[in-house]
Amino acid sequence: MKILIAAVGKAKVCPEAELMADYLKKNRWDITFKEIADAPAALPSEQRREREAEKFVALLDTGTRFVALDSMGEQLSSPQFAKLITRAHGDSVKRMVFAIGGQDGLDPALLKRAHKVIAFGAATWPHKLVRAMLAEQLYRAYTITIGHPYHEGH
Repeated sequence: MKILIAAVGKAKVCPEAELMADYLKKNRWDITFKEIADAPAALPSEQRREREAEKFVALLDTGTRFVALDSMGEQLSSPQFAKLITRAHGDSVKRMVFAIGGQDGLDPALLKRAHKVIAFGAATWPHKLVRAMLAEQLYRAYTITIGHPYHEGH
């Protein structure tokens, strides 16, 4: 199964991007990262989200399981997150797409299309940091599935 992390905005060279790259490099799963261009800043928030949603929808094809990250989503433990991925693999899902919104979040219509909407806690996190957090959780899920002791250190 392939995994795609799709995120709105362009991350410059920064510690968060380096951290994300480090976790993706450690992971043995087939994970790629795609940046979605921000909609024009002059547009109202709702229209920005709609335009950005169109770009996410273009990534969804048959056999894709779509997971959206949103502060109002379900909070999963790391083992539950690992189970989300192993269940998709067991269901013969060809690709999982994880969507991270930009400054305006994700469009409500896009959230409705998601197989699951998840949150990394009740706090609102900077989108650059969420990228790194997702990469770490994917690595942690990988280590859980292979029985590596990384997760046991909490």
